[in-house]
Amino acid sequence: MAWGQEESATLRYRFEAGQIQHYEVAIETTVTTKVENSAQESKNQSSSIKALKVVAIDTNGVATIESMVTRVVLKSTLPGGAVVQFDSAQADPTPLQFRPVAESIGKVSSRLKVSPMGQVLEAVSINPDGTPEAAPPPPAPKRTPRHDVLMNLPESPVTRGSTWKQSYPVIRYGADNQPKEVQMVRVFKVLDIVPQGPTGKFVTIGHSTEPAEPPTDPEIASRLAPYLVAGELVFDTGRGLVPSFMSQMNREYAEASGPGTSLGISTFSLEQMVLPNAEPGLARFLEKASPALDPAN
Repeated sequence: MAWGQEESATLRYRFEAGQIQHYEVAIETTVTTKVENSAQESKNQSSSIKALKVVAIDTNGVATIESMVTRVVLKSTLPGGAVVQFDSAQADPTPLQFRPVAESIGKVSSRLKVSPMGQVLEAVSINPDGTPEAAPPPPAPKRTPRHDVLMNLPESPVTRGSTWKQSYPVIRYGADNQPKEVQMVRVFKVLDIVPQGPTGKFVTIGHSTEPAEPPTDPEIASRLAPYLVAGELVFDTGRGLVPSFMSQMNREYAEASGPGTSLGISTFSLEQMVLPNAEPGLARFLEKASPALDPAN
C-alpha cells in the first residue's frame, strides 16, 4: 500500500461444500415489568453451540446452509429469585418445559440459500423430524428463519468510515392480535481495518438496527425489541467469514400493557467461532455456581 493510502478491503463470504463452522452463542436478557409502583424482574441466560454446515453450492456460488444447535445450557432467574436450570447434555429426564428445546438438539432447524454477498435468497424452517414446517392456517403468518442471520456485504471495496444498509421484513402481532409486517433496517459502518497474514484483513464493523418507520402500536414496538440491537462484528477477509459478532440492547416501553405499566428489556449477546468439541461457557459457570454469565469467557 502506498504511503498515505487508506487501507481498503473487499468483503465476500467464501463457502465450501462440506464446510462446518461452530459458534458459541452466549445471551443474557433481563426483563423488568412495572405496574404502578410495583416491579418484577426476570433474567434469562443461555449458552449454546451452533453448527452451520454448507451442504451444497450452485454454479452461481449460492450456498445451501443448514443450521443446528448441538448443545444448550439455560438458566432462568424468575421474579422472586427462584432459579431454573437446564443442560441438554445432562437432563434426564427432561423437564416438561424444556422438551421442545431438547428435541431440537442435534437436528437441522433451518435451511438457507445464501449468496456470497450474504443475501438470504430462501429460508425454510425445519421440524425436528426433518420435514419443512407447514404454514399455519390463516390469518397466522408462516414462521420463517430470521433473514438477518448474515450481514449483507457491499459490492465495492470498503475503507474506514464506509457505510451501507440492509433491509428485511419481520412479522409481529399488534394490540388487535393481527399480524403486521414491519420493515427493519440494519446500518453498518467500518470502524477499523487491520492486515492479517499475507493477504487477509480483519475488518471491524459497527452495526445497529431500527424499524424503517417507528410503529404507532405500543404492542408491536415492544415485540420488536429483540431486533433493535447495536454492536460490533469482525469480518475475516482471508477466510471469508465472521469469527465474532457482538450485540446489545437496552429499551423501555411506557404503557406496554396499558396505562401505568412499562416494560424494560436489556440484552447482551456474543457469538464466537469455537472448536467442534467446545463446551458452552454457561455450563462452566453453573458448575462453579456463578450467579452471572460473562459472555467474554
